[in-house]
Amino acid sequence: MDEPPEQPVKARKQMISQSRGGSGHSEIRRSADPEVRKKYIIYTIAIFFGTLFLALAIMDMPIGPFSHVKEEYKNDYPSNPNDQRMYMKEGVVPIGVTLNTTDLWVKDEVHIGWHSFFLLSFITCAGPISFYETRRMKKIDKIEDRLSDFLRDISESMRAGQTLHEAIKTSSGGDYGFLTPEIEKMAMQVSWGVSASKALSMFAERVSTPLVKRAVTLINEASSAGGNVSNVIDAAAKDTRELQIMKRTRTTEMSMYTYVIAIAFFVFIVVIAIMFATFVPRMEELSESYSSAGSSGGASPGGFDPTSVDFSQMKLLFFAAAAIQAVGDGIIGGIMSSGRVSNGLWLSTLFGVVTWLIFDLVLL
Repeated sequence: MDEPPEQPVKARKQMISQSRGGSGHSEIRRSADPEVRKKYIIYTIAIFFGTLFLALAIMDMPIGPFSHVKEEYKNDYPSNPNDQRMYMKEGVVPIGVTLNTTDLWVKDEVHIGWHSFFLLSFITCAGPISFYETRRMKKIDKIEDRLSDFLRDISESMRAGQTLHEAIKTSSGGDYGFLTPEIEKMAMQVSWGVSASKALSMFAERVSTPLVKRAVTLINEASSAGGNVSNVIDAAAKDTRELQIMKRTRTTEMSMYTYVIAIAFFVFIVVIAIMFATFVPRMEELSESYSSAGSSGGASPGGFDPTSVDFSQMKLLFFAAAAIQAVGDGIIGGIMSSGRVSNGLWLSTLFGVVTWLIFDLVLL
């Protein structure tokens, strides 16, 4: 009889070595490496850009208010000595970006300053990471949705007289959605000599969720203790199905609160946009008229001096309030809907992008 090809024999030896506690890496375990590399690449790029924008924000942010260095700049701004705007100290070159957008639908000039760099730092760092984690968890959720069906089929196969090895091989021919590739990996592993308990443990390690680890631990303990393993697997299937029903019920009920949070955030943004479009320009006009009246000998009415209002700082305060609400509302909404911080960070990223676009391209 001809000798089998060298590569399958080598792979089979690696599998057997691993099932006995060896340290060799198998071909099946290597199949997860591309996903790990993808994760490292996304994390590295996100942290790099987040750090870059954070450094730009720190370098571009003002040293102190104008009032602290008023004597130094009084000759540069003689028209309004009470101006309290923030300026960089002499010798420091601002690195904010100003773009001419006259031909676009946005305002004529867009300035990206230190406040925008802070928000962009959060968006570029948390956005890709949370998006990757959200997509990964959605795939895992789809795997867990069919886990109870897989366990039930294994239990029925074992009641029909099959061993756990044979039941896993038989189940590999079924359709379990996103769980099917994982079952095929387990079937291939047991066919190469890996024990059924080891194949299930490797499956739990790849998926790495409490629900899967709980079911696999229960099955492995029952298998090692002996007795009627099919009944234990059937109980694990029922437990998994009930937990999935509870999770879907919670997601459905709590998603309403997420919608409320999103609506409240957008209402806040709309109110600020209306104020900037109507109220703030009128206040600026009044401030200029009072300033002209004061310079020609007129007097501003009783205790309030509109010329002392710094509208640039007012806009920055509104921007900071909107950015804080975007991040906080997104995290709370995501955690309430799914119980995961990654979903909250992804929602915060979307809210942050809306805040940055509206304030930098339309309002500020």
